[in-house]
Amino acid sequence: MPIDTTSFKPSPTAYLNALRIFACLMVLTVHSGEFFYIGAGGSIIRENHVWVNNYGSFMRACVPLFVMISGYLLLPIKETPGVFYKRRFSRILIPFLIWSVMYAIVPYLLGTITTAQMWRSLYIIPLTFTDSAGHLWFVYMLIGVYLFIPVISPWIVTASKQFKQFFLIIWIITLFIPYIKTVQPDLWGEVFWNKYPAGYYFSGYIGYLVLGHYIKEYVRLSKATAFITGLVMVIIGYTVTNLVFAHQMPLAKDLPELELSWAFPTINVAFMATGLFLMFSLLSFKSAATESFVAKVSALTYGMYLAHILVLNQLFPIINNWLHEAVLVIPILAVSTFIVTYLLIKLLSYLPGSKYIVG
Repeated sequence: MPIDTTSFKPSPTAYLNALRIFACLMVLTVHSGEFFYIGAGGSIIRENHVWVNNYGSFMRACVPLFVMISGYLLLPIKETPGVFYKRRFSRILIPFLIWSVMYAIVPYLLGTITTAQMWRSLYIIPLTFTDSAGHLWFVYMLIGVYLFIPVISPWIVTASKQFKQFFLIIWIITLFIPYIKTVQPDLWGEVFWNKYPAGYYFSGYIGYLVLGHYIKEYVRLSKATAFITGLVMVIIGYTVTNLVFAHQMPLAKDLPELELSWAFPTINVAFMATGLFLMFSLLSFKSAATESFVAKVSALTYGMYLAHILVLNQLFPIINNWLHEAVLVIPILAVSTFIVTYLLIKLLSYLPGSKYIVG
């Protein structure tokens, strides 16, 4: 019997699945570029900085996009805090712990770390990520954000639009802090005995969470306005991010100094993330099959994020020896890692209890 496609009505939030997939690819591109500017012991490699900058500056919107999507979908919560925590953390924590163990064991099996280093990587998991799994910082951050969602949710319900704007304005001010600190390191009461200065409680990733909710509730733009506004924000954000990184490259003494404009809670990165969010909101699928496929790929992106460094590290020497140039290696390595990791996680998803592996 032929499928009736005339009754298909695209989901108004289906674009978030496409945005999540794109953000996942952005993460892989960021990590593909790290081979070309991060040397031994965290030293800076300066030879390939042009294409590292050209690709990497745009991709910095990846993490904010993930948090904005969470704010859009989860705020305010519709269940009790207990139910929320149980549902979310069973999906986040167990796969995270399994892959954290993998990042301790696999390097040992490959002979790149010692037995002592393997055991250290295992017992520090409750405290921080292992040396071979730096990307898992994101999960620790995500845990903190998810813990806070039921706390902020009642405020989201009762706060007026103007009060939410007030919060976001203060948050936007805090996005300038990384730049202000280049001329005034101790800012707004911050000293060695006080790491929580004025503005601290309005800063960081919580702002992206509230921003995602605010866009859902209050931003109503025509398609043309959303596209133009989004494009302008992306261009402005990217230009600032790129120029500052290029300026820092010959001057920076260490990676934090080099990556000044690459910090996720900065005004330029927030511009890019907001612009991309607006532009992707215009996406609408033409068929149920396409929308369903994108949703299924999107559902695997958490597992892909957890696993991809294992794949990336194996593919890099192969692709780099083939292509050599950063301008080619970075995007091809990112796409190849995306495809291979997707296939890996897709296969794992067929196992019994796979939700505890792939999320």
